[in-house]
Amino acid sequence: MKRRHLIFFLLVLVTISSCNLPSSPPTETPLPQPTIDIPVTSVNTPTPVPVETLVDEIVFPTPTLTPTPSTVLASPRDQPVNCRFGPDVSYTVIGALIVGRQAEVIGKNIDITWIYVRNPSDPSTSCWLFVDLVHVEGNLEMLPVVGPPEIMVTNIKVSVDPSAMNVACNAFPQSVIISAEITTNGPLVVNWYWETSTGQVSDQKQILFEAGETKTVQDYYQVPRAGDYFIDVRSAPPNSQMGEATFKAICTP
Repeated sequence: MKRRHLIFFLLVLVTISSCNLPSSPPTETPLPQPTIDIPVTSVNTPTPVPVETLVDEIVFPTPTLTPTPSTVLASPRDQPVNCRFGPDVSYTVIGALIVGRQAEVIGKNIDITWIYVRNPSDPSTSCWLFVDLVHVEGNLEMLPVVGPPEIMVTNIKVSVDPSAMNVACNAFPQSVIISAEITTNGPLVVNWYWETSTGQVSDQKQILFEAGETKTVQDYYQVPRAGDYFIDVRSAPPNSQMGEATFKAICTP
């Protein structure tokens, strides 16, 4: 009997002690995290562009090149230089390039020993300078090769002496002297003659030019009567050229 009472007492004691044990702590409910409002902007994030695309799209400026002046100029080295009708000393002098002046070069001969320029004495014409006597600024190689001119009579200048006469009407015929300055641009044999306003024509005469130069020829004309006259001096073909002079004859009864 006592045993049963002891077992009962122990059960009661165990029950009481279990009730006094500390209970496990309650599980805490986590507090809600605060919500942060981030403002939305209108800026768009750029889309990365491949490097190859950038290189293709960049336009590099084309460099502007300064053109080389195309004008070629010649000036004397230390003294005036004759400018000739053709590329040789046998051609006549038709101009001069003086110190301090320049001439525009427009051509050259095949071996560039002579240059073809606008005549510094008359820019409406052209002539030749010996290249060793001038200083050239510019590129001669770019200029065209120009052939020498045909050797020919370039000018005839005529005069009559006297240019006027007053004689007795019965004193005719009277003689006048015809003078002609014939110019060639090189060595040449020239056949020449004269013709008057009365229709009289002289025989042909011949003169030799050893270089380009001017030579004077003369002849006589018998004036048959009073009147106004002209006289033409001509060079024969293929070097045809002509010069003319006038004169007057007056008579007193």
